[in-house]
Amino acid sequence: MTLKTKIILAAGGVFLIAFLFVIAFGKGGAVDLYQLRLERDRVRKVNLDLQRKNQALSKTIERLQHDPDFIENIARTELGMTARDEVVILKKKP
Repeated sequence: MTLKTKIILAAGGVFLIAFLFVIAFGKGGAVDLYQLRLERDRVRKVNLDLQRKNQALSKTIERLQHDPDFIENIARTELGMTARDEVVILKKKP
């Protein structure tokens, strides 16, 4: 191998290493792509959780609009209400 060939190969190697460095660490490179994929996966999980909560809320709204037993249960458990014909007996705690 001549000196000229060695210089050309060395320059090509340096260029290749620099090119790979830019691909890996440059703007929009492999590292950025990896971070974007992680962020996408996180956002998808948050989105899925919100969809589940929306479905649960929609079911609750539907029941509140059309299920008197559900409304009664909420009134009794969360609001402590009683029916007109019920008698409340209060007991002191020991």
